[in-house]
Amino acid sequence: MLCDYGCGQQAIHQFKNGKWCCSIKYQHCPNIKKNISKKMKGKVSPNKGKKFSKNHKNKLSESHKGYKMTNDHKLKISIANKGKVSGMKGRKHSEETKLKISTTLLNGKSYWNNKTFSKEHKLKISESNKGKVISDRQKKIISAANKGKNNKMYGKVFSSKMKKEMSIVRIMSISQIQKKYSTFAIVEEMRYNPDKPGEKEIQVHCKNHFCPNSKEQDGWFTPNKDSFYSRIYAIEHLDGNDARYLYCSNDCKDECPLYNKRVSSLIKEDQIRTGNIEDPWYNSSEYKTWRSKVFELDDNKCVYCEKKATIAHHILPQKTHPELSLDPENGLSVCQKCHYKYGHQEGCSTGNLSKLLCKRIIKIKKE
Repeated sequence: MLCDYGCGQQAIHQFKNGKWCCSIKYQHCPNIKKNISKKMKGKVSPNKGKKFSKNHKNKLSESHKGYKMTNDHKLKISIANKGKVSGMKGRKHSEETKLKISTTLLNGKSYWNNKTFSKEHKLKISESNKGKVISDRQKKIISAANKGKNNKMYGKVFSSKMKKEMSIVRIMSISQIQKKYSTFAIVEEMRYNPDKPGEKEIQVHCKNHFCPNSKEQDGWFTPNKDSFYSRIYAIEHLDGNDARYLYCSNDCKDECPLYNKRVSSLIKEDQIRTGNIEDPWYNSSEYKTWRSKVFELDDNKCVYCEKKATIAHHILPQKTHPELSLDPENGLSVCQKCHYKYGHQEGCSTGNLSKLLCKRIIKIKKE
């Protein structure tokens, strides 16, 4: 049976007058809508500017209960409203209205109460909120609303997998870090984990030069949030404290001579090395003479790998034996790689380890 109102659709509902319609209400029939639209074209609605009574509003509300708009209807409304400015734009609620809204929400009468969103809906909300900054006023309102409420996460025990996922640096993107922390972005090289495309998991190099995850070995690892942001703070607020280098493991941390060494002492050592300031035990010209004599004793070769020597290393540290600072017999010719690998493993002017003696190196020298 077809609709009696001429739309050509299948009839599903019969009215009291005996006519059949494609919709529950004849006004919703496409043909009736079309006719009404033609009649109303150019006319001003008699209800324009009128205010409905509470009784009328209740009747309208009851009549619309259970009615759901079709996707086609929603699309038409969306197209019709495109480019239009909302009537509420720029308007502010009165204190009375704000109080009513607040009371309604506190009494749990919100439309959104206990409503669950689909994954697609959540993703849309997330995308629309990206880059938005919450004002201090809004933060205070949220804080006041949550006062006295129990945190859902309180007492919750996370699995080791969950902890690992939470520790991964995903708070900011690389482009955001580069804009906000320009100095850090220059010092530390970053990339997204290629094994997890789309997840934007940030990776960096391990500071230990001999680690497979180091820059020298073309390696990468994923740091945890705490160490990552501690490193950012250390670089952006350089104040002579520990530089908080990034290490992939505790073993790499223990092996690295830079670990737990103050930035101020590293800067001072670099200045001494370049001759900008004088060493407390000798001046730059004395050091150059001592260095050349040490190289002569070892035929300008590294005592470990026999490559060309570039560094003169003190066997007994300057801090513990200042009287032997300029003694050529207390020197050892090494290349840069071996100096890092052997010369600083057991002390030798490396922060808190400087009090130890290089017994292993002395033994090699004697042999």
